[in-house]
Amino acid sequence: MKRIGGLALIFMLFGCSDRTPPEPVSQNIRPAELMTVTSQVDGLQYNFTARLEALQSIDLSFEVGGPLHEMPVREGESIETGSMIASLDPTEFQLAVQEAMVQLKLAVQDLTRKRKVLAENGIAKSAVEDAQSNYELQRVRLNKAKERLSDTRIYAPFVAYVSRRYFDTFVNVTPGTPIVKLHDLTKLQVIMNIPENLIATGSADEILRAWVEFSFAPGRQFEMSYYENRGDAESLAQTYEVSFVMDNPEDLNLLPGMTASATIEMKKTDDASILLPSSSLVPTPENKLAVWIFDPVTKIVSRRVIESGAPTQSGVPVTAGLQPGEQVVVAGGSQLQEGMQVRPL
Repeated sequence: MKRIGGLALIFMLFGCSDRTPPEPVSQNIRPAELMTVTSQVDGLQYNFTARLEALQSIDLSFEVGGPLHEMPVREGESIETGSMIASLDPTEFQLAVQEAMVQLKLAVQDLTRKRKVLAENGIAKSAVEDAQSNYELQRVRLNKAKERLSDTRIYAPFVAYVSRRYFDTFVNVTPGTPIVKLHDLTKLQVIMNIPENLIATGSADEILRAWVEFSFAPGRQFEMSYYENRGDAESLAQTYEVSFVMDNPEDLNLLPGMTASATIEMKKTDDASILLPSSSLVPTPENKLAVWIFDPVTKIVSRRVIESGAPTQSGVPVTAGLQPGEQVVVAGGSQLQEGMQVRPL
């Protein structure tokens, strides 16, 4: 099973076990915005900055060498299947075809003559066989000469975008040297860097939906599907390149190198059913994450360490430390202290 990543960047956090409400701190009552914890039923959404690449790219080259005679395509141009890309000076190859045609004609004449003499019992059978072999050889040489002449032109194998021209005309090129780079833009790869925690604990089967959005096409979402993981981790950020595939819409001129906002919606696991806004999280001196829990009876708050997953577009998934129905401070928590009374907004 291909894996694109998991759902949770785990901070190993430990919840507080003291159930006795702390004594109120003798301070002014602080205002705070609260949220009642609920269990989420929708999938988790992860948002990434992405770039576009062609799904298929090729470098075209000649099978033969010679002076580059013609190259009608330009960089940035879209061309149709079968369009001529470039041609070599055909003079040498045309002469080779003409010479091969002459030699084949002579071989045919020689074979015809010797067959006639053989029928009159005036020549050995081996002489006819030699003439037949020469005829076959000259026919092969002519076909090869015609093939080499045909190889002096290269054509677009698909509807393509000309990404790069490597040469100008009138330069000598050798066989196999790339002449031009073409992109097939009927489908595009959407490339994004996925954190290692998502790569480690999830799979492509857990994707509910994936789409991209562009700043120049507001309000539109373009569906995409998982394609492949693309290699080793980026050493500093510890992220992995993952690619999705999308159809190139006919009404937009999407090109490799453009950027997009990509969203991946994953199946929600049972231990990530609670989502909190990032504003509700407060760091602890031990480099853990906590939230302020509001007691509706005493009107005081207590800090509780939680375990959380990787932030998503929908919020931060809480994997341990909270229960549905509890009330959490989501705004104003930076001014609070343990046991402080608050006034819900």
